[in-house]
Amino acid sequence: MPETVSGRAGYAAALQRLIAQARYELAILSHGFDAAIYGDEGLVERIKHFCLAHERARVRVLVNQPALAMRSAHRFVELARRLPSRIQFRQLDEADLGVVEEWVIADGRSLLQRASPEALQARYHADAPLDARLRLKDFDDLWARGVPAREFSELKI
Repeated sequence: MPETVSGRAGYAAALQRLIAQARYELAILSHGFDAAIYGDEGLVERIKHFCLAHERARVRVLVNQPALAMRSAHRFVELARRLPSRIQFRQLDEADLGVVEEWVIADGRSLLQRASPEALQARYHADAPLDARLRLKDFDDLWARGVPAREFSELKI
C-alpha cells in the first residue's frame, strides 16, 4: 500500500528514505529539479554515499528542462561531474517533452512518484516491485530515446 506524502518537505523526506534503502540503481525522472529538494546538501550527500557504497551503483537522471535543472541543483550536478561513471544525465527527446510526471525508482523495487513538479502530494511505495518495474520499463524507454544533456557536462559558472 503506497504512502501518501504531502508538500516539498514530505517529498524530500520520502526521497531520502528511498535513496537510503537503494543498493544498485536509482532512476530519476524530473521536470527541472526542484531546488528545495535536489539542491539540498543532505540529499546530495546521501546520493554520494549511495554511489560510493557499492561498486555497481549507478544513477540515471532524465530531465525535461535541463536549463532549469542547472539553475536548481548545482550541488547535484557538481557531484555528477565528479562521479561521471556513476551518474549520467539525459534530457527527454523532443517528442517526450509532454511528460511532466516525476519518478524516482530504486533497484526496480521502490518508487516515489508525483503527477507534476507542482503537485502537493506524491505516492511513496517502499516495497512495490511490480509498480516499480513497470515505471522502470517506462523510464528505460524514455532513456533510450533521450539524448545526452550537454548542460550537465560543461562547466558554466
